[in-house]
Amino acid sequence: MDISADGMNETLLGKFQQAYKDLDLFPLIEPEQIEEFRVDYGRSVRVRLQHEIEAAASSEKIVFAGHRGCGKSTLLKQLSVEMQPNHAVIFFSISDQIEMSAVTHTNILYAIAIRLLSYASKQQILIASDIQETLLGWNDTVRKQITSDSTKGSVGIGGKWFETVSLMLQQEKSFREDVEKTFSKKIADLVRKCDRIAASIQLTKKQPVLVIIDDLDKLDLSKVPSIFRDNVKSLFSPGFRILFTIPIAAAQETEIVGALNSVGIVRPRLFPVAKFFSKADRHNPEAQPDAKQMKTFTDLLDRRIPAELIAPETAQQIVLKSGGVVREVVRLARECCLECMVQLDSDTDVIINDEILTTALDTLRTDFERQIGSVLYELLTIIYATANPPDTGSPDFVKLLHGLMVLEYKNSSLWFDVHPIVMDLMQQKGLIEAG
Repeated sequence: MDISADGMNETLLGKFQQAYKDLDLFPLIEPEQIEEFRVDYGRSVRVRLQHEIEAAASSEKIVFAGHRGCGKSTLLKQLSVEMQPNHAVIFFSISDQIEMSAVTHTNILYAIAIRLLSYASKQQILIASDIQETLLGWNDTVRKQITSDSTKGSVGIGGKWFETVSLMLQQEKSFREDVEKTFSKKIADLVRKCDRIAASIQLTKKQPVLVIIDDLDKLDLSKVPSIFRDNVKSLFSPGFRILFTIPIAAAQETEIVGALNSVGIVRPRLFPVAKFFSKADRHNPEAQPDAKQMKTFTDLLDRRIPAELIAPETAQQIVLKSGGVVREVVRLARECCLECMVQLDSDTDVIINDEILTTALDTLRTDFERQIGSVLYELLTIIYATANPPDTGSPDFVKLLHGLMVLEYKNSSLWFDVHPIVMDLMQQKGLIEAG
């Protein structure tokens, strides 16, 4: 045991610090992270998507929905790797390309175009000069970077232009405004350029192009109607396969669903939340949780938190309090690690136990309480009692669903339940009986 001069157990502190960092590796994107930390979660959904993409028309669009933090990003990254032997796959997060508050259908299409162009450049696939001029030549900064790369002989193998464009899209409002001004009235031409790049890639690689765009599900709901309702035909007009993510709450809105139907999307593909209990047993204190689902989630913790740092029964409770959302397991476990680090300031022997979990839950309950305010408890009480809201398209329900205060589950049909931590709040307020 390494005890510091002030009595701190430095060895134990280091272990909790490492666990805290390992829990932050979510979603899993890098191959080494996937190898070390991935658990076999969502396999059936991934296999279904894979077969659907392979069987679909070459211009098919797929819309993928799920709660924030349910594991979509890790699943989609793995899907992109598995599709690569037979597809030219371009996978990217929209949040890495564009400031999320500024996402539009125009700059999504522009981001697709430059990602395709970057892929072609790295693969040394010849792209017509008029395409490069259209996509990059309008901006002086990017044009200068291309000229510099050409002088250094780096064009065609990546260069620095892509980093320049990505950084400007992400950080510079004026650049995004210029993208809108330059391309919003020329969407058809922008799409044609995308199609020409994709055709060159497909001809050279002898593989169909597949673009997977992650993190559109994290859009503020106020941005969704403009993108997926008003401009969905433009967004879906490229002639190659694209998988879009969308907020799960948006998939409940009639106008959004109608717009998706109009472009051939019968329904968004859903990544359901893990279901520990059946609909009938959801509030039965005597019911036993699904053993297979529980093992998957406890394995997730086991890979990140050394066994000596957490009581097994507490790990079980962390999983159950997550409601079946991967990110919530991670969020709660990280809060427990942080609380242990704080406790080590006055105690040399601390583990994640029920006492630590209680303190962590207090913090997360406060986070939810701020979101709920004072007007949404009546709706929460109805959903708790019936497993269904009166109106799935109401703004209040959409807010609850988007904020993870209500979770969507699936048997033969969809049903809903209140997040377990929000149930605690409702019990404290006397709205429901303690389980």
